[in-house]
Amino acid sequence: MSQNTSGNVNGKTMSNFYLSRQNSWLLCLCQCLNIAVVALELSTWMLIIIALSLAWQALLLQQNRATANTSRGKHPGTVQSNLASKRHSHGPSKQLATNISPVVLGIFALLGCVAIALTAKQVGILLSMVHLLCFSYALKGFELRTRRDFYQLLLLGLFILASALIFRQDLVFSLIILSLLIINLTVLLQFFSSENAFATNLKVVVVLLGQSALLAVVLFLVFPRLSPFWQVPFAKSAKTGLSDTVKPGDIANLTRSTKLAFRADFGGQKIPNYAQLYWRAMVLENYDGRQWRRQNKVTQNKADGSGTKSLIFDASNTEVLPLTYQVFVEASFQKYLFALAPAVVTGNASGITAQTDYTIQSSTIISQAKSYRLTSYLTAPLALELSPQSRQINLSYPQGSNPRLEQLALQLQHNYVDVQARAQAVLTLINQQNYSYTLQPPLLVNNSLDQFFFDSQAGFCVHYASAFTFLMRASGIPARLVTGYLGGEYNGVTNEVNSAGKIVNKGHLSIYQYDAHAWSEIWVAGKGWLRIDPTGAVDPQRVNIGWSNQLLQEQAELNNTFFNLYRMKNIAWLNTLRLQFDALDYQWTRWVIGFTSQQQYDLLKHWFGKMVPWKLALIIAVTLVLSMLMLMLLLHWLNRPKVKKQAFAQWQIIYHKAIDRLAKQGMEKPLAMTVNDFAKKIRQQYPELALVFTQLSASYNRLCYQTLSISEQEKQTVTMQQQYHHFIQVLKNSDKKHL
Repeated sequence: MSQNTSGNVNGKTMSNFYLSRQNSWLLCLCQCLNIAVVALELSTWMLIIIALSLAWQALLLQQNRATANTSRGKHPGTVQSNLASKRHSHGPSKQLATNISPVVLGIFALLGCVAIALTAKQVGILLSMVHLLCFSYALKGFELRTRRDFYQLLLLGLFILASALIFRQDLVFSLIILSLLIINLTVLLQFFSSENAFATNLKVVVVLLGQSALLAVVLFLVFPRLSPFWQVPFAKSAKTGLSDTVKPGDIANLTRSTKLAFRADFGGQKIPNYAQLYWRAMVLENYDGRQWRRQNKVTQNKADGSGTKSLIFDASNTEVLPLTYQVFVEASFQKYLFALAPAVVTGNASGITAQTDYTIQSSTIISQAKSYRLTSYLTAPLALELSPQSRQINLSYPQGSNPRLEQLALQLQHNYVDVQARAQAVLTLINQQNYSYTLQPPLLVNNSLDQFFFDSQAGFCVHYASAFTFLMRASGIPARLVTGYLGGEYNGVTNEVNSAGKIVNKGHLSIYQYDAHAWSEIWVAGKGWLRIDPTGAVDPQRVNIGWSNQLLQEQAELNNTFFNLYRMKNIAWLNTLRLQFDALDYQWTRWVIGFTSQQQYDLLKHWFGKMVPWKLALIIAVTLVLSMLMLMLLLHWLNRPKVKKQAFAQWQIIYHKAIDRLAKQGMEKPLAMTVNDFAKKIRQQYPELALVFTQLSASYNRLCYQTLSISEQEKQTVTMQQQYHHFIQVLKNSDKKHL
């Protein structure tokens, strides 16, 4: 049982903190669970330090238990000795794990901080802060001497849970964080109510959080969603997805990930064919012979949020049918966004920057889920005019970097004057030769495109797109490499059937990291930039309908996990469950994580009309008062005195059973009639029942009104049970006589 005692030693007040053995182990478990949610963001060396610290604390706790047992064995049955032991050791408590010199602990903490500072440049400021927080959390367990230390440790744990939400906000992870929050609060309550079972305190915490959920929902809907006063620091290792520098093999590594990149909702419109779903992210124009880089200076066009803003594309000059859709992008800690080019942003476009290469970017790093609305014109031409500067950039290549490809390019230039025919000749060559499409291409020396194209002839999308783009440039055709995502998985579990029996599209596309792709673009006079995907020449299925079974099997082998994509898609019920949960997670992202200030304003405007400051203040005040009143009523109802049903003694049950049997025979006992009067009535009207019912009534009166010992009550109850059976037998015989 937790206690906090104080004494006076040499005129100084000393505070003795005590934590029971059960609570100590619960606290250790809590620390392990809290660290686990951010473990993927921590460096290996930090995880080792934290694991050793927690293991050391657990070992000391176990030693304290053994010491306490030995102490009890030396002084069996002596109350004074047990009290003395508790007074000196404070019981088998957590603070005994502080058998470590404060000097040693301080030196260890200082060395850890220095190591974190030295790696800050490598991992970024954000992850350095997370490292420091977790390191402090692990070391704090060594100095639990007062209640203040205990509270600080729990508070650090709550900060870690909050920090974990920076990196992930999906539904599953949010539920995990909520569960750990409940456990942490239960450990705190257990400290004050250790006489209660853990399950009892757990129930109390769940009820309290449930009661506060009403107020949380109201505040979520009506309280102004202010912009943060700070920005999330940069985290290098937290980056996910594509990079602005690409070399052969990079995207093949990315496709091993099954992490969600973004979702797209077409709002009931017909979704384009798979082969049209080229989600544009970055255009890479600089090639140094080893890797492709994005052009440093790109003319930008900032969308200002007022209506519709063109993203370097004039929609008024095209007759192509528009396609409008909503994109929900996951946190990537990068700036690039996704679009089916060419596109214009509709609605609120604040924070979105357009590029001259028909890509779009966020003005800030995407540290949480973000949504935006686009209208695309899929068959509209891109850049019918090419500036001299752009032409020069997209024709340049390092001379002599890939001599065999340069020689092939000269042959193509000589044999095919037409630009598109020249490009088709390369695709035909890839299709007819013994090229293969694989997630495990052989390593190339200095990322040599010559070695890939003429020797290994095995690669992924970047290999083919890089070689094709190089050939086009070397043959005199402006060309560039584009990275993004291809396709997406349609989730139609929310589809509906209308009155005409047709399916109404209510689903969405989920685009995962394994959908990452690279393709080429060549510029043709009068047609602009044309998309050419060399992957279609070596693996047409990847471009037209998605991953082949061979690629899925390769991914499963590389991931080496039980619940990999290949297994889940081939088990019908498991795949259905996965899609159902994906639909639920999409709604969570759409209405909770992606709930913006503009959506809040539109919602309040729909409910209350045009919003002005005084009306908004009134709404907030009224909703707060009403929610508090509802919460008070709920608490009053939950804490109302419950009327307990009176428990009947065994003899009362026997007597009432006898009364019920007589009532069925037409001999009802009036409520106001006493037991003796009713027995007298039975004697007068039914002499055959007189003796047995009088005996039963006498036993009942004795048990109700006489003071009997427990043994006498039990004996009399057995006698009354026998009398009841005799009564039933006589009653049955009486019925036979009457018949």
